[in-house]
Amino acid sequence: MHESWANFFPYFAGAFKLIILGIGAFLAIKWHFDEERRVRQAEGMVFDNNPSLMKKLVMKLSIPFFLSLLILVVIYLTDRILY
Repeated sequence: MHESWANFFPYFAGAFKLIILGIGAFLAIKWHFDEERRVRQAEGMVFDNNPSLMKKLVMKLSIPFFLSLLILVVIYLTDRILY
């Protein structure tokens, strides 16, 4: 069987598409939360929402893990569907 770039393109294109859509969804949700916070502060409802050190650490470690897991799942499922 002749291996060419066309055999691997769906894997990379699918993973790239899901990553870009995921980043876009994250930024859209973040914008809505930031906008709500801005409106509440303008109304005088000021609150302090500083995350703890443990929460920051978990967030920094979980994001790369879940992105890597997402890429592997997309590649695996694409392989199962195409072949």
